[in-house]
Amino acid sequence: MIKIKKNKNKPSFFSLAKLKKILNTNPGSSSTRQKIIICGLFIFFTLIIIKLINLQVFQHSDQDQFVNSMAYKESEELQQRGFIFDRNKDTLAMSVKTYTIALDSKMMPDIDAVKQLLSKYDINLSSSNYNSIKSGKRHIEIKKNISELTILKLKQDISAERKKIRERARQLNKDLKLYKKDPQKKEEIRSELNSIKEDKFVCIKIQGNYKRVYPEKELAAHVIGKVNSENVGTNGIERTCNEQLSGENIKRQKMVINNYKSVYLDSLEDEDIEQSNNVTLTIDRKLQFIAEDELEKGLIRTKSKRGVAIIQNPHNGEILAMASLPTYNPEEKVAKQEYLHNNAISLAAEPGSTFKVVILSTVLDRGIFKLTDKVYCENGNFKIFGATIHDHDKQKTITVQQILEQSSNVGTSKLALKTDNEVFYKYILDFGFNSRTGIELTGEEKGILSPVKKWSKISPCSLSFGQELFVTPLQTIGAYSTIANGGTLLKPKIIKAIADKECAEKEIVRKHVISEDTAYKVRQALEGVVKNGTGKSARVPGYTVGGKTGTAQKFDQQLRKYSKKNYLASFCGMLPAMNPEIVILVVYDEPYGDEYYASTVAAPVFSKIAQRAAEYLNIQPDKPEELVEKKTQKGKKK
Repeated sequence: MIKIKKNKNKPSFFSLAKLKKILNTNPGSSSTRQKIIICGLFIFFTLIIIKLINLQVFQHSDQDQFVNSMAYKESEELQQRGFIFDRNKDTLAMSVKTYTIALDSKMMPDIDAVKQLLSKYDINLSSSNYNSIKSGKRHIEIKKNISELTILKLKQDISAERKKIRERARQLNKDLKLYKKDPQKKEEIRSELNSIKEDKFVCIKIQGNYKRVYPEKELAAHVIGKVNSENVGTNGIERTCNEQLSGENIKRQKMVINNYKSVYLDSLEDEDIEQSNNVTLTIDRKLQFIAEDELEKGLIRTKSKRGVAIIQNPHNGEILAMASLPTYNPEEKVAKQEYLHNNAISLAAEPGSTFKVVILSTVLDRGIFKLTDKVYCENGNFKIFGATIHDHDKQKTITVQQILEQSSNVGTSKLALKTDNEVFYKYILDFGFNSRTGIELTGEEKGILSPVKKWSKISPCSLSFGQELFVTPLQTIGAYSTIANGGTLLKPKIIKAIADKECAEKEIVRKHVISEDTAYKVRQALEGVVKNGTGKSARVPGYTVGGKTGTAQKFDQQLRKYSKKNYLASFCGMLPAMNPEIVILVVYDEPYGDEYYASTVAAPVFSKIAQRAAEYLNIQPDKPEELVEKKTQKGKKK
């Protein structure tokens, strides 16, 4: 056997035997200590290198992500919500920058200084605030909706205090050098330096937000709507155009320096941001005020439950005013949820005699009757199909025009009985009833109308004077505007423009609902109502007026019959009568007491709104002699 000799002189630094020999060697010798130190350092640096390789190669992406999340933050800033204007660019809704003051108790070196500063601006700490400070909360809300001017002054005070402290610190540091040989003085200076707080007000957090403001308060509240605490529209135009008004929140990248300082890393250009847009309405602020003012006076006088007034341009469908009572202030908490209902589009009820223009239009358009044709009105009591139809004023034989003037239920029933049910039904639909108008507001009701197959024998009669169907005020004024413009049903408009883009001038829903000739004849009959009939109290000095009263008994759901005390009184009319420039509707729901007739409740309010509106719009009088006569009479009285 051949034996291999081990090379004893070959160095082996990591051999166990060598390490054991080193450790067993006298530790007091210098060579042994050096070897132990070298060995320890080698192992230490080897571990560091392994750790660095692990971090840089294997955990690089995770660490990078963690560092970025700590140093770089994405913030979301609210955009200023767009303005809402009336047609003349008067502001109806706007957003103003407001601020909230909050405190961080962990960063509060001097609570008395903070309290003194805030109280200067009427920002006081409550007992609950003090409890939160004692418990060490990091975010304690003190006051909301602080004006930008107040915040500006507060920031100036904080800056001035910080500047004062820095200047004092610099002076004390100079004094330290000056009195370096005076230990007692040096100690006093150091003590003052330690007592100076670099920033007493670092605990004050100022957070900006936008508050929705309605300069006209309750004016046109149901049209404009309101926003919730998140600045999101809940009703009206605020809801319809919420997306356009709010735009997109601005997302920005910032580098966090500390809890209270950060630097934005991006510079935003206008084209990078989806801007919020302003919305311009067709509403005229002054006409809206006129409508609301007169409607409210009438509501108080008649003690009615609700009221509606609408002014419309019949030639393009624009709504110039839309008033609904009771109303609310969009800046305040609403007392009752029902106050949010826009009765102009949601109050669906039986219309009563204002609906008689539909049967009149039908028979004239189809040539079934002429205005001069005579009809026997049964002396006010018409028994048919087991029912009795009554008239308020008993009539015998009168013309078709007089049927409308005197608002004869018997007369319109006889017109309806001479008309095919399908034909009558078609005209009702063509005038826009039983379908939503499509106005740019939420909460619009469709109304109710049974199909012909569900009509009873008496249904045509009931429908002719506005029973057995539910309609909204907006549908009613739309039908009268169709008569006023010559027979074209237009979509009602409430939005004139979004941003700088004008909306379509007018949108035709249906042409030739009735012929121009028929529309002219119906306007003649409506003028007769105001001249000679139930609408005399709707007259406007200097102008011809055409319109129709409507006093509808409300159906009592509990008693399952028509009420003898609850009525819907309305008047819808146009001015001037034969060449209308405006159409106005006034509705009162459940006027109190014996004065519930439309002729005494709604027609006088129409007259006042129409007179003021005509003057404001500079509509030329078509009966100027009345104005001259009126001035002469006033002069004689003086």
